[in-house]
Amino acid sequence: MNKSFEWDEYYSIVFRIGLVISLAFVLLVFIIFPKEFFYRPYIPKKEVGTVLEQLPPELEQIAEPPPAERPKIAVVSEAQTGEEAEEASKIGKTEFTEIYKKTEETEIPIVPFWKVEVKPKEIYLPKPVYPEIARQLGHEGDVVVEALVDIDGTVADVRILKSSGNPELDKAALEAARQAKFTPAKQRDMPVRVWVSIPYKFRLR
Repeated sequence: MNKSFEWDEYYSIVFRIGLVISLAFVLLVFIIFPKEFFYRPYIPKKEVGTVLEQLPPELEQIAEPPPAERPKIAVVSEAQTGEEAEEASKIGKTEFTEIYKKTEETEIPIVPFWKVEVKPKEIYLPKPVYPEIARQLGHEGDVVVEALVDIDGTVADVRILKSSGNPELDKAALEAARQAKFTPAKQRDMPVRVWVSIPYKFRLR
């Protein structure tokens, strides 16, 4: 216990002595070194002067150039006839390349359905017309169509998400999905495009 106590007392003394020495060193640095640095402005060894020279009288008396004459336009008078009138009326065609600036097209973003804040709702969803060939052959099936709802609620594009295995049934489902109508989807109060899934069932009764 005595050794531990002596070591703690020795450590505290050494810490205090080191702190006093550090403060004394910092104060000594501030006293020795100047607080501000002064810079002397640069003074050239030789003075540089400007010399003004007068223009000779010949240059002062130079007259301004005469104004350019405008080109004369040929005018066909009533007195001119035949070849003279044709030659006077001929005007050279100016050829130049016109530069057209293409307007910038702003692409409307397509937002995933799960991320859209305001989901599109069905307004008009027509039933597909059962193909006569599939009806006669007794074909049935389920088709899932993915439709791209535009900012005005119309369908801009369609594609098969799940096929029925029958091309006639798939085609009928696509035709029906193109005529569908929805409420516009919104993201941050702005209309956006979004893909929606439309299932169709083809059953014979």
